[in-house]
Amino acid sequence: MSFSGPSHSAAHANAQGGNKPSNNLYCYGCKKNKPLHSFSQTQIDKSFTRGKKKHHIICKQCTPQQNHSLTCMLCTRTMSLDNFSKAQRKNAEKARCLKCMKKRETEDIDDSEPDDDDSDGPHHDTWDDI
Repeated sequence: MSFSGPSHSAAHANAQGGNKPSNNLYCYGCKKNKPLHSFSQTQIDKSFTRGKKKHHIICKQCTPQQNHSLTCMLCTRTMSLDNFSKAQRKNAEKARCLKCMKKRETEDIDDSEPDDDDSDGPHHDTWDDI
């Protein structure tokens, strides 16, 4: 018995008629249709998810490279990311290296003035003095 009708196998269970992924995607970076191999798997997955939010995907060529170094705003030296705390890495313009942060931490303690500074003699302001 041969059956020539539509297949009911599990191989195409999730296939939707008309929603077959194309071999090209639109890059919002360079504004061109490009083949799928030009996109990362994450970007491809985002393009085919069905949600309320439309994803503006970009190709590998338009994706910015990961930053591997930062410049310390205090000592102005450019160093690898492991010389900065994770918190400092988030804002590259205000990043301070671990060495400068440690130096400032110790300087602040040593350079601070004592709270009971009586160098010019005892001075007690009261409301009567005004």
